Amino acid sequence: MYLCSKSILSASEKIYTPSVVPPGFDLVKTSKGVTLYQKNTEYVQVVDLSQGASVKLLNGDITDAGNNQGAYGGDDPQMRRQTLNQAWLNLYSSNPNAFCITNGQFFSTNSQPATNLAFPVKVNGKVISDGYAGESEYPTEKLMLEINSDRADITPFNGKISLYSSSAPNLIVGLKENADKFMYKELGRTFVGVKDSDSNGTYETILIFNSTAATQAHATEMLRSFGADKVIMLDGGGSTQLICQGESYITSTRTIPQMLGVVSAP
Repeated sequence: MYLCSKSILSASEKIYTPSVVPPGFDLVKTSKGVTLYQKNTEYVQVVDLSQGASVKLLNGDITDAGNNQGAYGGDDPQMRRQTLNQAWLNLYSSNPNAFCITNGQFFSTNSQPATNLAFPVKVNGKVISDGYAGESEYPTEKLMLEINSDRADITPFNGKISLYSSSAPNLIVGLKENADKFMYKELGRTFVGVKDSDSNGTYETILIFNSTAATQAHATEMLRSFGADKVIMLDGGGSTQLICQGESYITSTRTIPQMLGVVSAP
């Protein structure tokens, strides 16, 4: 762990300091457009898309395309599971400004080394997975995180219409903050929020919360304390993991098929 100060950074490496940093959170790592804060075993990344930082949706190699087997008429592919460290190395090799990587989508743990995603994911304009769950799981409790190059949003997910009408090139479907995923238990959690930092009507800041042990309400509260206007829940439990600039902060032996990669601005 190391701390950075404004006095030792060049203009191109200027720290992005959010307007709201809750008491008890310390700055751990920073790069242009991104910061990582820590409080005990809780971590929040602040990603400013307006400064050129980005959040990438990543996945393991597809081993079975699952053509036309998805819940909404698209594909339901099997994706190779990998350690988060492997995924970090892949991200860093193609993105020298890679900042952090964490787990993402819910998935079936019944098969290895490849598995299917529970809910949809769209990458660079293409829906790579419809997911297998469809409306059989949490039919009224799904949301989608839509990511554009300079803004993001969290909106209700209403099945096929939402998935294939969204103009965002990248999206991932998760659950509402109060969907019952062991709601009151202190488990590993990965939640994402969006924030309108400059009050211009668009959400240009993405907040990513990871913790080794939190209830859903606490995860939501922490993102709200950083100013999140909307919140979505991604996979948690034993899947929760976090690596930043090559250093592991939350570790797990579980291999995963889909991840969120954060890249600082060039």
